[in-house]
Amino acid sequence: MPQSVSVILHFNIDYAEIPRNELPNVVRTSYEPMIKAIEEWSGGTACLNLTGHTIEFLQSRYPELITKIKSLVDDGVIELLATGYSHPILPLLPPKRIKRQIQDHVQLVKDVFNQPPKGAWPPELAVNPFVLKVFQDNGIDWIGIDHEHYMLAQTLGNDFNPFERREPTSTEVLAAAYWSRGLGKLRAYWKAYQFLMRKNKEFKITLARVLIRNDHAMKAVLMSASMWNSTQLALSGAVPIYSKKKHIKLVLKHPATHLPLYTSDVEFFGYRELGIPPPKPRALFEFLKDLQREGIEVKSPSHLEENAWNETAAFLGSGSWAPDKSFRIWTESEDNRTMNAFLSELYAMIETVDLELSELEQVERWLRIAENSDARGWAPLPERKHEAYSAMMSLYQFLEAKGGVKI
Repeated sequence: MPQSVSVILHFNIDYAEIPRNELPNVVRTSYEPMIKAIEEWSGGTACLNLTGHTIEFLQSRYPELITKIKSLVDDGVIELLATGYSHPILPLLPPKRIKRQIQDHVQLVKDVFNQPPKGAWPPELAVNPFVLKVFQDNGIDWIGIDHEHYMLAQTLGNDFNPFERREPTSTEVLAAAYWSRGLGKLRAYWKAYQFLMRKNKEFKITLARVLIRNDHAMKAVLMSASMWNSTQLALSGAVPIYSKKKHIKLVLKHPATHLPLYTSDVEFFGYRELGIPPPKPRALFEFLKDLQREGIEVKSPSHLEENAWNETAAFLGSGSWAPDKSFRIWTESEDNRTMNAFLSELYAMIETVDLELSELEQVERWLRIAENSDARGWAPLPERKHEAYSAMMSLYQFLEAKGGVKI
């Protein structure tokens, strides 16, 4: 039985599939009820990851919510995590931009919440050794990593090698069930359920160390899509074959000393449904109370003892929590190829002009919009793509007017 569990709630106001005119509903049905549920609970420490754009949005439109989060941070009930400021796929950026995105977000958390982040949630859990190093250089002690990415990194698996095979990932199995039709849908969902249960039993390594260079390592919390999907299924009350009671039994039987229980988008509580009605934010913390009655604490990974983490550090190459664990979902469409090529030219063009401080700040705002992953991956709305294109065109026109060298 685990001695403790952790919860990481990711707030992203640039969510690829949520229209801007829906944001008040997102705040009303998900953000505000979740913070209220945490206030009423106050039984441990929950980790929140707010992107820089999310903090800016809440500061301007819902300052009272920022005030409540600050109070909970002061009380030790909430811990803020670091990330890339505007939710970019960090490994796809030049080193200079990786540093700027991480440094600016760490500074924003310090400025707004008076707390330096100790842990990090990289956007889309996309990392490579250089990204890990930049987080560590900015005072980050541990980082969230996708469990299946970590496990695949320990093998010789290669999608491009026709003589090697890997089994489907949790996301691939769930996607197959979601898109199935007719009687096949029932079989596909039953298969997905059995797959998730098997993956949950195999999810034994939860606290690892990953190599950055030579023998230099960083703590890594391994996050399982099968575990957080199971948590959503149990708390939604909409899946007869999997109940809250069954999920409690699964957690109590789990062999890990510390279990990352829910580590995903907060919008899936209260607002966003994906095949099932979304559970209420309160349901998550009622579940945590049930676990606490069984003697399980709710802790941030920052509060774990040093000996809780694996002593041996393992290699972790480039990857993410995408279905195939690569970056292809953010690079291979025609729009993505175009936007990434356009950005490369803009980076070079910026280096050819001298800019005043106010102009640098405007350039940074455009770059953050253009680098945002939500214009690229999964199923971005046309308006999200349009925002990225518009930012890049505005930046190009600005730099050209400043006498920048044309590429």
